[in-house]
Amino acid sequence: MIYLFLSIITSVIVVSYFKLFNRYNVNTFQAIVVNYLTCAIMGNIITDKPGITTQFWSEGWFPYTLALGFLFISVFYSISQTAQKFGVSISMVSAKLSVAIPVVYALFFFNENVGLLKLCGIILSLTAVYFISKSNNTSTQKGLWYFPLYVFIGSGCIDTLLNIINKNYIPPFDTNHILSFVFLTAFVFGGTLLAFQIFRGKQKLTLKNILWGIALGIPNYLCMFFLLKTLGAFTEASIVLPINNIGIVLTTTLVGLLIFKEHLSKINWLGFVIAIASIVILSFS
Repeated sequence: MIYLFLSIITSVIVVSYFKLFNRYNVNTFQAIVVNYLTCAIMGNIITDKPGITTQFWSEGWFPYTLALGFLFISVFYSISQTAQKFGVSISMVSAKLSVAIPVVYALFFFNENVGLLKLCGIILSLTAVYFISKSNNTSTQKGLWYFPLYVFIGSGCIDTLLNIINKNYIPPFDTNHILSFVFLTAFVFGGTLLAFQIFRGKQKLTLKNILWGIALGIPNYLCMFFLLKTLGAFTEASIVLPINNIGIVLTTTLVGLLIFKEHLSKINWLGFVIAIASIVILSFS
């Protein structure tokens, strides 16, 4: 249970950093780019077998890592914007609701049967995304509904691709072996864009942003590391994952309300309740 607890705590720490970025004027994109380099390095340090090896382009999972690298950094940036504009609780609810997308994919491509309960869970998840992305029309939120929507869709695509890799390539390849390369790919995508912006004089890389990026990368890698440890300790992943997701959503909401003094409208609260219900239904149906 200690690994499950640590997975929840480190996940909450990650999303809380984005509120601190706003407070201390940290360039979020620069910090995210450095964060993924930090994750890739940690993936190679912690495990006995290096995660990044030569001739990776010849592996069957290589095209998936390219797609995942782009999704990792784009979704992570959208989570940061959702946390900063809407609140940390809404950003995590949007991400954890994405469990509906792998379910839909499995129905169409793995020929799994859809029951009434599972269908209700999918409909509830879409309804929850609509409600939690409804703003109070403040200057910071108006017209930015696409951030939580992309977090929902992008996170679902990540889970789907990871599920495909898990079914086809793990084993013989170690999970960390592939994830380390995904982190590196995310850094390459983000680093290329950042280098282009620096070259054009639109951004200037600073030591402060680098240090915050390293500080973000450590818990970002650890939250996945602890989740994998949790899954390895329990035989029923179908029970562990919903507990992990619900724990992250509830803890993040408490942090948002108590520490960051966030305010959720009545319609946001309705979406939050529906979200919890949909996660439970989709996870156990």
